[in-house]
Amino acid sequence: MPDTTPEAARVLVRMHQLLSQAGDEADRRARRSRDLDTVALANNLTYAKDQVFHLVPAPCRGALLDRPEPDGAEPVDLARRAEELSRTEPVHDFPPGVASVVQLLIDTVREFS
Repeated sequence: MPDTTPEAARVLVRMHQLLSQAGDEADRRARRSRDLDTVALANNLTYAKDQVFHLVPAPCRGALLDRPEPDGAEPVDLARRAEELSRTEPVHDFPPGVASVVQLLIDTVREFS
């Protein structure tokens, strides 16, 4: 099994940043609205972010500390961007497990769009 390429590692870091921003924004909205669908969206995004964290190679994890601030962006749009970003590198350049994260993102975008 090949190692994660540097390009794929950068994609994973960026996906984590997008999902962190999306989850924070969805969580903020869920606390304000107390709407169960918004809570479910926040939970899905947090779960996806946590899954990506574990896929990022250990030497690259320091980059995860650079998290964008919530800026009012639409959480589903950020999740869509993270999923699209995953397609910029061949799947075999990523560690095992990326396919399940991508599927979670596809399902989340579909369910909450």
